Amino acid sequence: MSLAEAAAPVTEALTDGRALRSARTREKIATAMLALIRAGNPAPTSEEVAIHAGVGHRTVFRRFQDMESLYVEMNERVKALVRPVLAEPVPDGPPAVRIAALAARRARVFEEVGPFYRAGEPRLSASPILRRFRDEFAADQRRQLLAVLPELGADPARAAAADLIASMDAWLRLRLTQGLTVDAAREAVIAGLGALVG
Repeated sequence: MSLAEAAAPVTEALTDGRALRSARTREKIATAMLALIRAGNPAPTSEEVAIHAGVGHRTVFRRFQDMESLYVEMNERVKALVRPVLAEPVPDGPPAVRIAALAARRARVFEEVGPFYRAGEPRLSASPILRRFRDEFAADQRRQLLAVLPELGADPARAAAADLIASMDAWLRLRLTQGLTVDAAREAVIAGLGALVG
C-alpha cells in the first residue's frame, strides 16, 4: 500500500467532517434567522443572526455568500411549512363547504408564514430572489383556489377577484390594518368568496 493510499481514508474523514460541520453551521444560521423573524424582528442584521446562532459574524458570510443565498435557505424552510397544507386534498361538496375548507387552510398557512412574508416587504425591490419567491407563492395560491373552486375558471374577472380576496395580502390587511381576529378574518374571506361564487 502506498503512502497516498494509506492517507486517503484520513483525508476523506477530514473532508466529511468539515462538510458535516459546515452543514450544521448553515442549519444554525438559517434557524437563527427564522427564529428572529418569527419573534418579531423583521430585518435581523447579519450580526444579530450570528449572535443568535452562536457563530462568528464572518461565519455567516462564509456559509452564505450574501443575504440572497440566506433567503434561498429560508424560503425552502418556509415552503416546507406551507406545502403540506397547500397539498391537502380538495374537499367534496357544495361551494360553501369548499370555501370554508379553503379559508381554514389559508388561515393556517398565512398565520404561519405572515412574519416571513412581512419581513420580505422592504427587500423586494432589491432582491430578485424574494420577488421570484413571492411570485411563486402567489401562483401556488391561485392554483389551489381554482382547484377548490373550479367554477371560477370560466370567468377571469371573478377568478381574479377571488384570488385577491383569498390572498396573503388581503389576509394581512384584514389582520393588521383592520385588526380582525383570525376567526373574523377567516369569516370575511368566506363571505367574499361566497358572494363571488354565488
